[in-house]
Amino acid sequence: MQDKQFLSPNDVASELSVSASTVLRLIHEQRLPAIRVSERIYRIPVAAFEKYKAAALESPSPARVSPEIKERPSIGAGEPLPEAAEAGAAVRTA
Repeated sequence: MQDKQFLSPNDVASELSVSASTVLRLIHEQRLPAIRVSERIYRIPVAAFEKYKAAALESPSPARVSPEIKERPSIGAGEPLPEAAEAGAAVRTA
């Protein structure tokens, strides 16, 4: 990898042990800098990839937590329960 200046998404994917789709998602989310060569072709500069691997491009963002806690609905609340089968009732067979 040292003689290349740019990497393909497949090269990055194999280096990170993820799929190429994951690399493309990182590019589209602007978490991994890339150059768009054509409509469907991207190239990642080696220097940007090394910074990404070292986590120097961005600091981890805190998880987004909703300030309000919503009450969960009770499933089956208010519905009539089925009657239990009588112990001596005959079982129908086909």
